[in-house]
Amino acid sequence: MIRTVFAVLVAGFAGTIVNALAAMLIGGPAKWALMLMPGRYAVACIVAALLPFIFRAMKPTLGVVVAAIALAGIPSLNAKLVLGVGAPWFNVLLLNAVYAAVAMLVYLAITGDLTQRRRR
Repeated sequence: MIRTVFAVLVAGFAGTIVNALAAMLIGGPAKWALMLMPGRYAVACIVAALLPFIFRAMKPTLGVVVAAIALAGIPSLNAKLVLGVGAPWFNVLLLNAVYAAVAMLVYLAITGDLTQRRRR
């Protein structure tokens, strides 16, 4: 349990940091401020909290696909529809796909969910 919570938090933070670095590569150094917004880390950790449920409920391949869609889609919808981000959908989805990939990799590396399946 503690390991899972730790994995979710680290995955959320790592994904957000790499997302901000990718935004800096695309949008320039002015995007540095993205790394300093605590709300982004909170949203990232909340969204990453879906990972344990997704990987326990689904077969590994389907879990990766569903997790990628959820972890890229939910923050993108939040950014465009709630926060009113003016960037094109492609850029928002691309940057959130970076978050999704990093968050999944970190979560799976810490928990070993794909290698130590506990199926009933």
